[in-house]
Amino acid sequence: MFDVIRSKRYWLALLLVGAIIGIVSFAFIGIRNSVKVKQIPVALVNEDKGTLSNKIESKLRKKFNGKDSKIKWVSPQKDGFNDQKYYGAFIIRSGFSKELQQQNESLKAQIISQKLTTLQKKEELPDSAKSQLLQAKFVTQKPVHPAQIKISINQGMNAQISQLLSQALPQIANALSSRISAQQQSVLSKNKINLSAKSWDLVSTPISVSTHESNKIEKHTVNGTAPMLLVALAWFSALIPSLILWREHTKRSASKFLNATTITSQLITGLVASILSATVGFLFVNVCFNLTIPNPINFIGLMSISIFVFYLIITCVLDWLGFAFYPLLLVVWFLASSVISYAPEALDPLYRKGIYSWVPMRFSWQTLTNTLYFHNGSSTTMSSLLVLLIIGFVAAILMYSSGYLKHYLFTVSPHRKINN
Repeated sequence: MFDVIRSKRYWLALLLVGAIIGIVSFAFIGIRNSVKVKQIPVALVNEDKGTLSNKIESKLRKKFNGKDSKIKWVSPQKDGFNDQKYYGAFIIRSGFSKELQQQNESLKAQIISQKLTTLQKKEELPDSAKSQLLQAKFVTQKPVHPAQIKISINQGMNAQISQLLSQALPQIANALSSRISAQQQSVLSKNKINLSAKSWDLVSTPISVSTHESNKIEKHTVNGTAPMLLVALAWFSALIPSLILWREHTKRSASKFLNATTITSQLITGLVASILSATVGFLFVNVCFNLTIPNPINFIGLMSISIFVFYLIITCVLDWLGFAFYPLLLVVWFLASSVISYAPEALDPLYRKGIYSWVPMRFSWQTLTNTLYFHNGSSTTMSSLLVLLIIGFVAAILMYSSGYLKHYLFTVSPHRKINN
């Protein structure tokens, strides 16, 4: 009975289980416990440039200036939404200061009008104040509108962050409106002024807040998680064929070291398998499961590239290290899948720099996100695609070098040492 406990394999198995538990805990529990939303880039846009709007802009910048602030104000840029420079925009619309000023003037005019009207009814109104009463009534008859603030959410960048900003940014605008409303109500209360229902609505809501969504997450995209699920589909579409094709090529190889012809065959068969997998994947997710895909050709092309690059990475590991290191690829997937669904700003620096910055799945996720949600084009598509292609090219070069270097290391070099 104790023979098993004494065996090295038993302790090695326990060590392996401990390592797996540690990796999974690090990848899933550790990341989720360390996620903290802060310094989310949001464009602060002042279209008005009036005195009041400038004061509000200055106060907003001071209020959200700390390192732990959830929002980080950034300057607006041309195509900033499409190029994913920020997750949203807080826009003070043109005419903002003018509308608030007109509200204050109308409020003062109503106070003067009601007080002078009361004196007029009591026949105590001086002749010198009659023109002032007429002027006040004239001002109160002018149409007055709420000042405008527009909230834009770059929804396609990240579903979780867009949902958070959809609540946080209107709350900031409504807090400004409530503060101005409280000041106006205080003035009315001190002067004991009664307002009509229409005028009271304006005092209650001096600032009108509208919310607009850009690069909208369409229906039938699994609540914005479609890119993540598609990356998983691409990875596993590469994981299984790469193992099968690797075994087939190693069995058919005349030597235990793969030559250039065999590597070329791996590339060609892998490319065909990738295109086929992407096409079949499109038929399943779009036709069978009704996933919204705006541009099928782009989608199939990007999925084919992602699957093929993943295939090259996996096959490269198999060519160099063999099947014994195949589980390492699952570890890489666990690490990647735990971070790419989060906004990088929400990740702890350890996870952001240690995992998010280098895993190839991130670049695949970026291209698929863009083709699903950014219909006006995004510069991040080409940059992410270029990184993917470079990774694939390096993996292919390493595949070709594996046979020659392994042949040299395990055959030529030991033979030379024996002869010497």
